[in-house]
Amino acid sequence: MGIEVEEHEKYFLLKFSPYEEKYNLFNIRFMTEMIDTLSFLSENKSKKFLIIRGEDNFGAGADIKELLKATEDHEFAITFFTYMREIFHKLLDINKIVISQVKKIAYGASMELLLLSDYVISEKDVKFAAPGVKLGVFPPVLSSIGSFIIGYNNVKRLAMLGEVINADEAKSIGLVHIISDNFDKDTATLINNLIKSSPSSLLYVKRNMLRPFRQYMDKAFEDLIVQIQSEEAREGILSFINKTNPPWFSQSL
Repeated sequence: MGIEVEEHEKYFLLKFSPYEEKYNLFNIRFMTEMIDTLSFLSENKSKKFLIIRGEDNFGAGADIKELLKATEDHEFAITFFTYMREIFHKLLDINKIVISQVKKIAYGASMELLLLSDYVISEKDVKFAAPGVKLGVFPPVLSSIGSFIIGYNNVKRLAMLGEVINADEAKSIGLVHIISDNFDKDTATLINNLIKSSPSSLLYVKRNMLRPFRQYMDKAFEDLIVQIQSEEAREGILSFINKTNPPWFSQSL
């Protein structure tokens, strides 16, 4: 399926699903399609709201095989993470209020998309995590801007320890805003409340809240391009693929 867009009376609905039944969505194909879609939606000013929904799940972040390729090929690493960074730039700049609807899981870069969503609506049984550090790949968006949104100590739990949290805990730290058993109903209620505010005011509020984030994210992606070329990252990703412990596990007390 890839990415599809539906136009509704008050909003656009961007739906995505894996191309090959994989949870790890972020590969070159997905990212280029997402960038093109967000660019198109940003140019269309007929709607003030964008809903982003993973049809089966919200995703588990980066494609592992392409991450492994990035450890071996510097030019590919630059391309891969430049595309990833551009998705987050598009979300920073888009002239719409973004509402993400989350099913099943949101891991890694998929979870980081939620940090730049204006509102997150989650099903009750969703799991959230940023386990990249266990592969030797740190989460750039969570590390650089997460503390502004969910707090410094919560970023340490997610980004350093790779903890998995449920929807209730995600709501308690501000990653999720609404836990829902009816996306359509709860999204409609949220939009109906938001349209009581002037459209330009909503976008100015959003623009001024997000203004500092770009420079922080850009530096983090620069660091990630360096890190992915390290032996540690390659060993960690290979260990994940081979279902073995990475070398640094042997350093445990």
